[in-house]
Amino acid sequence: MADQVHIRNVEAAQLARSLARQTGKPISDVVLEALRQYRPGGPEPEAAARAADWRRILREDREGGVMHPQTPIDAFYDPATGLPT
Repeated sequence: MADQVHIRNVEAAQLARSLARQTGKPISDVVLEALRQYRPGGPEPEAAARAADWRRILREDREGGVMHPQTPIDAFYDPATGLPT
């Protein structure tokens, strides 16, 4: 085996061992799966598009006056008795 990788970071090694114990897989399989899933450069385009959609919807709601002011807590109580209405 000429191609060996040694994990020299303590936290990374502990995480790999912990995941291996939890999944019952060898450490090399856990690391390989994590590397296959890793994508540098921020969130996936689909997640970024979803976030942009939510921001647009919220902005449109704000601009369209959909947001209502909050009801003050006093409105839920009878002023004469102090009990909830």
